[in-house]
Amino acid sequence: MTQITDIIQHAGHWLEQQQDKESKGWGERRGSHVNVLNTAEAVIALIDSGVCHAGSGSIRGAVDFLLKHQTPDGPDAGSWPRELTTDEGETVDIPDLVRTTYAIQALIKAGKGIDEQPLRLALVWLLGRRNENTKGWGYARGKPDALMPTCFALTALLDAYDAYPGAYQSEILQSLQHLVDVYYNSGGDDVRGSFGAPGSLQGIHTIYAALVLQIARNNNLSRYLEQEKQAIEWLLRNPDEAIRLREEWVEIDQAGVGDGQTGGYGFMVMTDTLLMKLLLGSENIDDKKSALAHEAMHSLKDKIDDSTGAFYGPRLFSWATSKALSALAVLQKHAGVEYPDLPARTPESRAESGRWKTGPVIIGFVTLLSGLGFYLMINEKFGLLEFSFFVVMMLAALLAYGAIGEKTFGELFSTVGGLLKKNDAKR
Repeated sequence: MTQITDIIQHAGHWLEQQQDKESKGWGERRGSHVNVLNTAEAVIALIDSGVCHAGSGSIRGAVDFLLKHQTPDGPDAGSWPRELTTDEGETVDIPDLVRTTYAIQALIKAGKGIDEQPLRLALVWLLGRRNENTKGWGYARGKPDALMPTCFALTALLDAYDAYPGAYQSEILQSLQHLVDVYYNSGGDDVRGSFGAPGSLQGIHTIYAALVLQIARNNNLSRYLEQEKQAIEWLLRNPDEAIRLREEWVEIDQAGVGDGQTGGYGFMVMTDTLLMKLLLGSENIDDKKSALAHEAMHSLKDKIDDSTGAFYGPRLFSWATSKALSALAVLQKHAGVEYPDLPARTPESRAESGRWKTGPVIIGFVTLLSGLGFYLMINEKFGLLEFSFFVVMMLAALLAYGAIGEKTFGELFSTVGGLLKKNDAKR
């Protein structure tokens, strides 16, 4: 199964089948806890991919589920909460910016108007959480602005603007300016074009920020064409930082949570799907045909479960399949002519992308070492000296696997190069 249309239909059918029959919501897997975030992600993906239309029974049921779980009154009226069970066994609803932004997007795609009370309240709440001094957002009330919550909020506002041209234009422009002013890196070649602080999440942050700028440009709202272009160029120069599955920590409000407990949670990001959206949505044809775009598609192809059409992330999750469907919809829209099929990974494509993992090489070395030891043993050539040598080598290999087993050779060489530069600087 390689044709994009077939993959979309199979994945969409699997995702639709995961909908809970009673609540009409989605959990991570069938039978797991049904929640707002997975439901909103599924609605967005099913509509974006064309598997379901806004008036279908599945979508109408999901909309009812979302509206039922929206906070109806109080200071957080209009938001969607994360349900948390305290140490005392009580259920606490904590307002969550991520769930609220995804629910807003899902309801807009399902045809709800921004002047209807649910969306009007949600957008008022979202803008009320914006820092009026900086025009950015933090995850939790009273916390400093951060790149990712600002991107989540801008994406929801841009969806509202796309559906209702002119809506929230001034707020969007102000926050776009904040995003670029605060988080865009314009320094040396190693960081120029990236967004956010250097580290393991720099790739994700750069992709998200570039996607926001791209969506704004598609709505004729972006004055940051050069920053968008340079962000893509940074990602193309740093494919290892760009492609990895990463997790963003979401720190939400603590009200009602007991001492020592946190309402925070990990938000897993399938960077290959985001890269597909960004690169295939680029106006530059070279970005669509880049090695990184191919690698993103290869990576997504590796996650397909052929028997069901669902996607791993790392298990067969509704959110992983939702992310894949949304990315495939962009592929079909922007690059269907160039890519009628989703290409499978080949040894040549692995070698070209320089993304061979060090882990299999280390495991192969350990296997060969074990075989050699067994050979020496049966030939009675395995003395104390040989035994000591093998113990040391096996321990060294296992320690190496623990430290670098998940790195690619490109990442390993980059790390070694960085250490050498640091040592040179110290000297």
